[in-house]
Amino acid sequence: MTGDNVVFGESVKRIAESLKPLGPAGRHVAESYALDAEMRRIRLEETQAADAKEIKLKLLDQRRQESSASLRQMRKELGRADNSAQALRECMVNMQRATVEPGLPLAERRAYIELTQHFTTALVRHHSDLTGGVADVIDKVLNGSGATALAPARRRSGRRR
Repeated sequence: MTGDNVVFGESVKRIAESLKPLGPAGRHVAESYALDAEMRRIRLEETQAADAKEIKLKLLDQRRQESSASLRQMRKELGRADNSAQALRECMVNMQRATVEPGLPLAERRAYIELTQHFTTALVRHHSDLTGGVADVIDKVLNGSGATALAPARRRSGRRR
């Protein structure tokens, strides 16, 4: 197309020349064939574009489903994590109370102090693990199920800082 006019290329002229024995009809056959071929090409492009759009929509829907599933799983894990963190805090309070009871043997007092330190470390680790898990889920939601954006970089074995 040039503006509003249809312009045929050299190949159509050569085909029309081959059909010259048909007279003026030869040119019309060559041009009709060229127009038909162009319309088929355009329809094919439309079909391919529609197919590509359908594939993208399905991929987006799959990503949405994965994201929703990840968020539901995260909600479950947070509920369980909150329960276990509460249990750790209760243990720490019980041991702290026991530590200050009058007349407690020194060895038992030390055991309570050490256990309180252990449970404090466990609670901190628990919160750290929970934060890492949440970050992984968010990474999956934003970057897809195969996301490696938050994967720690590997250190070379011989390298020192």
